[in-house]
Amino acid sequence: MWLSRCLVVSLVILLSACSSTTRDYKGVYEESEKSTELDVPPDLDKPITSNEVNLTELGQSVKSYSSYEQNLKDKPKSAFEYKYKGMEFKRDGTLFWLEVSAPAEDVWQDLRAYFGRLGFDIVTDNPAVGFMQTDWLENRVDLPTGWIGDILGTLFSVDIMDRYRVRLEWDHTQRISRVFIMHQGLREVVQGQDDNLSVVQTKWTVRPSDPELEVEMIMRFMAYRGLEETIAEQQIAGVKTQERVKFIEQDDAMRLELADSYERSWRHMTIAIDRLGYLVEDKNRSAGVFYIQLPETFEVKSEGFFGSIFSGGFDKPKHDKYLIVLEDKGTQTIVTVKPNGDVTEDFKTVARKILKDIQANIL
Repeated sequence: MWLSRCLVVSLVILLSACSSTTRDYKGVYEESEKSTELDVPPDLDKPITSNEVNLTELGQSVKSYSSYEQNLKDKPKSAFEYKYKGMEFKRDGTLFWLEVSAPAEDVWQDLRAYFGRLGFDIVTDNPAVGFMQTDWLENRVDLPTGWIGDILGTLFSVDIMDRYRVRLEWDHTQRISRVFIMHQGLREVVQGQDDNLSVVQTKWTVRPSDPELEVEMIMRFMAYRGLEETIAEQQIAGVKTQERVKFIEQDDAMRLELADSYERSWRHMTIAIDRLGYLVEDKNRSAGVFYIQLPETFEVKSEGFFGSIFSGGFDKPKHDKYLIVLEDKGTQTIVTVKPNGDVTEDFKTVARKILKDIQANIL
């Protein structure tokens, strides 16, 4: 019996080594085949769908990206468009995005298909405002790929999950679509164990968003749209960045100082809030205010000896609604947190964590 178990373990290890991924990806998901067209019940009319968009600048209707390129065939293409297929990776701190020389409607369709191919379900799909969110999906990065990975996936649980938020902006002046992909992660941790029943209790906790995973997903999207992956990697590696945000605490007052214009700082804040999973109930760009609600997973360190013992070291905030306020100072932008309602005794602790979390997602 002991020998047979050893043989099984050895075989699994050998097969795992043989079936590892060909690339060192940080995000390994269940890629699905292209979905077939849904059958429409006989008592229902088939929905009318069309990819047609009306680009007023061209003065005519185009039905796809290929048609868009055809309309521009008389215009000379730059060396950049030939080499990178009209896609350029941009970076500003940990804010990453992709600029695509294609209509927003076509890029949106590509994003839907791209995440669907990776196995993600789309739970929020709002092209009118350019916002998309996937459902949670297991990240099988620690499991081998192939059929042996499928077997192990049924025997062992995966302890990390990912989801993504996508924002799409159309620049009428430059005629480009900007794609922002933000990562959110969960990790399963052991919460306790019942020795009498030998039952291990676990819970899902938030793990920090991973900028490297966001860059990877952008790179793979570039490859999905036809660019060789090695060229995408070279373009991304050549983009430099610099630190631009500081956390300041003086006389019981806290703030972030962003060394950037108000417009760019607003974009930084939007992406950081998406990464952190805050619910934006409302926002006022002219006044510089985000009305946020903290997620259920938001916790702060317990204060005092007894608090850390009885709560496990972390507490839920007394209040979950706050204001994130941006103040335009010309060459820099000041960010503060204010209560949305009554001021509770843990406000400073919560505000400090919010600002620190935002700083970590803008650096």
